[in-house]
Amino acid sequence: MNFKLPGILFSFLVTAQTVFALAPANDHCSKAYTLRNISNYCSSPRAFTTDGATPSRLENPGCFPSYSSEPDNDVWFKFTAIANTVSISVIGAIEGTPKGTLQFPQFALYQGSCSNGLLPVGCMSDGQGYNIAETFINDLAIGGTYYIRVDGRRGKTGSFQLCVNNFNPVPSPSSDCATAVVLCDKSPFTVPSISGVGYDDREVPPGLCLREESSSAWYKWTCDKPGTLTFILKPVNPADDIDFALFLLPFGVDDCSAKIPVRCMASGEQVNASYSGWARCSGKTGLRSSSADLYENAGCDEGDDNFIATLRMEQGESFALLVNNYHNTGNGFSITFGGSGTFKGPVAHFVVNKLKINQKQELWVRNKSSFVGGINNWEWNFGVDAKPATAKGKGPHKVKYSSIGKKSISLVVETNNGCKVTKVRQVTVTDPPPSELEIIEESVGVKETLEAPESPKGPVSTSINNEEIANVLPTEFQEKEPKPLEIAPKSDIVLDSVTYDVKYTATIYFASDSFSLDGDDLEVLKEVLIHLRQNPDYKAIVEGHTNNIPDNKYCNKLASERAGSVISWLNNNDIHDERIIRKIFGKDKVFVRKDSRYHNPKVYQKAVVKVVQRE
Repeated sequence: MNFKLPGILFSFLVTAQTVFALAPANDHCSKAYTLRNISNYCSSPRAFTTDGATPSRLENPGCFPSYSSEPDNDVWFKFTAIANTVSISVIGAIEGTPKGTLQFPQFALYQGSCSNGLLPVGCMSDGQGYNIAETFINDLAIGGTYYIRVDGRRGKTGSFQLCVNNFNPVPSPSSDCATAVVLCDKSPFTVPSISGVGYDDREVPPGLCLREESSSAWYKWTCDKPGTLTFILKPVNPADDIDFALFLLPFGVDDCSAKIPVRCMASGEQVNASYSGWARCSGKTGLRSSSADLYENAGCDEGDDNFIATLRMEQGESFALLVNNYHNTGNGFSITFGGSGTFKGPVAHFVVNKLKINQKQELWVRNKSSFVGGINNWEWNFGVDAKPATAKGKGPHKVKYSSIGKKSISLVVETNNGCKVTKVRQVTVTDPPPSELEIIEESVGVKETLEAPESPKGPVSTSINNEEIANVLPTEFQEKEPKPLEIAPKSDIVLDSVTYDVKYTATIYFASDSFSLDGDDLEVLKEVLIHLRQNPDYKAIVEGHTNNIPDNKYCNKLASERAGSVISWLNNNDIHDERIIRKIFGKDKVFVRKDSRYHNPKVYQKAVVKVVQRE
């Protein structure tokens, strides 16, 4: 018979006497279960299991006992990194609130591939019998694929809960308000551990629901855009009791002397009562819109649910948040913010000279971040197979890639008061051109067509908003393409006695007999769009080309359809016909890219878009 727990399908062979567990679906690396949402992800309790798992026969990482003494019974997971730090927890038969039956859990994090080799980058093993294994791993390559291998020491197998949070970290926490970490955006993060009460152990005002600090962490921020604030605090160890208090700082983020309590949460265990009676006051806590109370005292009174009411922030107001681990275990927490209000901080921003390069080209990145209070640190991660992999300082920096595909580049900027913000964007690396390449262009006359464009029959993309193209490099930083042959001396084009200066040239390549735009074409056209939107006096000359094989009538029609696809895309993105000049060459001007390794040349047909300014 079959039954399904969240995420994994299990099958059992039933006989009259014995039930044998067959191997889980993710028993081996090649069948790893894909984790798609890794921003504060937690599976349901007992969602996964190692029951029935078979040995991978992979060499054990350093924190596991040797394979000769303890063969593995592991299962596998994989994810694509969206940030540079990850926290991972495997939670089994913990005391009080078990999340599964697995004892002595252990796991390893690998980078690489199942077929070409795996490199361990992180490892944790529960040798004490707490039945929970958790750790943090830094310096992940954004966009890289990572594998999680889960097992149990001493041959133990059983069910478990898996939690993964992939995030860009904030500085290590402080246990004093005066030196609290300043938050400058609402990105989620996880704190691995908190301990002690800092230099000032009397920061909790008398009469507050949270009576004293035990293991504490303080955070501060200033409101930028007014609005609501919500958040969810989740203990790393589900058995821990996390409390918090929220204060208004009337004299600004740098002055904690006159802090005013505005929210307080201390609910938790109801001593001398069964767990079922106070379970609602354990686990996650925070601010949420469905709650109306402003505080909850220690214990679990009637109506308490471990959450209190949303806060309304006004522009310029500053706040401090005290997070306290009542059980004083040293374990940390994760926090996810919500609501319409924002925190004041720098704008992390950078530009690249190309959104799409081939493997032999260099990519240039340049910092464009800004903040009124000043930025004193810039940390770069250029993604998978980049050389260099990382860099510090404003730059500009020069990068090359040893593999093709989408590459994620991240920049973390830090302000003078310790606030950190991260910006991530992608570029595409393609195969380099053949080593022996001829480009032949023939010009056998010029034919200008200024009639209204025909509607293309192929698919045309929808409009692109300003935010999607806001980070494209300004004109002066673009890598220039070779000028086409029809350009007159001094890079001028003459149309009806009007002279235009070519500012930017982009080329769209079509498959034979096709006039459809694909995803790569849109990346090219977005760069055209940013030039046209930033410069209202610029125009676009759109040329349609074909090869020289079919008859003139067919080639002219296909060239017109290719130009029409580009023009319709520009129209859909608010570049209207009065800013577009249409030119149809057909087979009158042939573009052939010839690869001499083949007997017959490979022919690519194109449309060309020139961004021009009238002189």
